Amino acid sequence: MTTGQIIAGVVLFAAVTAVLYVWGLKKSLGQQEDLTRALLSACGSRVLKYLKKHDTITVREVEQQIAGVTVRQFWSRKRLTVQDPAKVSGQVIDFLLDQQYIQPAGGGRYKRKP
Repeated sequence: MTTGQIIAGVVLFAAVTAVLYVWGLKKSLGQQEDLTRALLSACGSRVLKYLKKHDTITVREVEQQIAGVTVRQFWSRKRLTVQDPAKVSGQVIDFLLDQQYIQPAGGGRYKRKP
C-alpha cells in the first residue's frame, strides 16, 4: 500500500464518519416533533377504531381510549406516553378534525366522516 492510498483511506473514513454524525445529530434534534406526531397518529388510530364500532364519541371517551398510549422510534430508547389524557384529548380531536377523519355531531360528541 502506498502512502497516497493510506491518506485517501483515512480522509474517506473521516468524511463518512462526519456525514453519519451530522445525520444522527439532525435526527435527534427533530426527534421530539416526530414522537409527538407519532403519538397523535397512534391516539387518532385508537379513536377511529372505537368509532368503527360506535356511532359517536365524547371527549371523556377519547380520554379513556388514549390513556397509556406509548410510541417510540425503533432506533432510539426515548418513548412518549400519554400520562394525562385530559390534556392530550383536545390535541387528538383537533388533529382528527384537521385531517378530516371526524366531524362534530353536536352536544360535545364527534362522529366519523362518511
